Amino acid sequence: MAQGIFKKILKEKVENSGRYNIQSAGISAISGMSPTFEAITVMFEQGIDIAQHQAQPLREDLVKKADLILIMANEHQEYILRKFPFVQNKVFLLKKFALKNKFRSIQNNDKNYEIVDPIGRPIEFYRIIVKELKVNLEKIVDVIVEENSRTGGDI
Repeated sequence: MAQGIFKKILKEKVENSGRYNIQSAGISAISGMSPTFEAITVMFEQGIDIAQHQAQPLREDLVKKADLILIMANEHQEYILRKFPFVQNKVFLLKKFALKNKFRSIQNNDKNYEIVDPIGRPIEFYRIIVKELKVNLEKIVDVIVEENSRTGGDI
C-alpha cells in the first residue's frame, strides 16, 4: 500500500517523478504473493490500483541500490540492520522520517512512530492505516523536495 501511495503523491507533486524507483519489499514476504482483498479495496478507494502487485522479499541487491529505506516497525529495522549492517544510515521508521526537521514528541519513543501492519484486520483498520501512510508520505515527499531545492539537486 505504501508503495502505491508514495508513487501517486510523487506523481502529483514532482515533475518527472518516473525517474524515482519506488519499491516495496518485506522481511517475511512470499515472492509473488498478491495483496489482500482489503488492501486492494481500500487502495482502489484512493484511486490506486495495486491488484497486479506481487510481493517480493527484501534482498541484498535491493538494499544496496536504495538511497532510502522506509520501514513501518522497529522489528523491521532490527532485522534489516542485523542482516545488512552496511545500510544503517539509510533505514528509518517511515513515520519518524516524516517529521524530519520538525518538532518531535517529548516522548521520543520509537514505538510512537510505528505503523501497524493491517494484515488480518477488518477493512476499516486498513482505511485507518492508509490515511496514516498518506499523511506521512506526503510529508516525506515535501522533505525530499525541500532538501533537493536547498542543495540544488533535481527532483
